[in-house]
Amino acid sequence: MQLLVIEDEAGASDALVARLTNSGFRATSVMTCAEAAAKGGSRHFFAALIDHTDPATSPAALVQPLREGGISQPIIVLSPRSHWRDKVDTLDAGADDYAIKPIHSDEVAARLRAVIRRSSGLASDRVVFGGLDLDLKARCAWLHGRCLNLSRSEFRMLRLLVLANYQPVSREEVVAALSNDGSGSSRNAVEVLVSRLRQKLGGELIRTVRGVGYSLDRSLANQPKTVAARSTCVRDAQSGDAFDFVI
Repeated sequence: MQLLVIEDEAGASDALVARLTNSGFRATSVMTCAEAAAKGGSRHFFAALIDHTDPATSPAALVQPLREGGISQPIIVLSPRSHWRDKVDTLDAGADDYAIKPIHSDEVAARLRAVIRRSSGLASDRVVFGGLDLDLKARCAWLHGRCLNLSRSEFRMLRLLVLANYQPVSREEVVAALSNDGSGSSRNAVEVLVSRLRQKLGGELIRTVRGVGYSLDRSLANQPKTVAARSTCVRDAQSGDAFDFVI
């Protein structure tokens, strides 16, 4: 999932982005709130993460301009300040979560998944739409219990559609979300990707919204949720693709 990271120390930002990447996220790093506001209005960012380091600046002062700049995505603040007043002021300024540093990267990843789930109306990392079953943490997907063997880019595309909650996702948003995964970022590449997904899901589940982009078919919302026995997916260490594993 794509993140926006605000970090005023370049070296620290590189390390944080690397740890987030290991946890399955992809991060765009900026050093100022103005840069963040300029980049964060696009929906392909699922959350913003502020790594507060400057002792002369309050963490609340970093959150407020982001909200005023139009960023509506969840915001998590990491800060060494542990006083309750800093926590209250930061949350009241518009942050969704506040964590005290030092903090383990796995906890940061778990907090990010939690705020993204809440913002998307989901109760857990497992999402079921009729016979379609996604595990957002393991990055695997099943259809009627059968692993779909999705590539990284295919899963990211499907996840983008799921988290949009049946609202159309523009081609530009898809291009932006996939631009750093090495799969190509042209509109033609998006059309090829959608074609591959339709072959694996069935052509009726992904709709083309004329002049806009793509969405999941709303008929899925009316189907009863069915949780079939799932084949086990094992993710290839190099490609990041998920494959059936027979046991």
